[in-house]
Amino acid sequence: MPTTPEPLRGDAAWRASVKEIAQRNDAARAAGMRQRAEQNAAAARETARLERREALDFPKQPHRP
Repeated sequence: MPTTPEPLRGDAAWRASVKEIAQRNDAARAAGMRQRAEQNAAAARETARLERREALDFPKQPHRP
């Protein structure tokens, strides 16, 4: 008959919970960095699109013969 492992107690339980919290924090930090990178890329694309559109509205400079 297999025995079930005893739940962690005391210092071992505390260390395990700290490790679990750190892993969740790392995952959340990575997800936030990915989201921020996507937002920055979208903002850069929009800025470039607006600058191209604005450049089309500039008046043409006269050419000197």
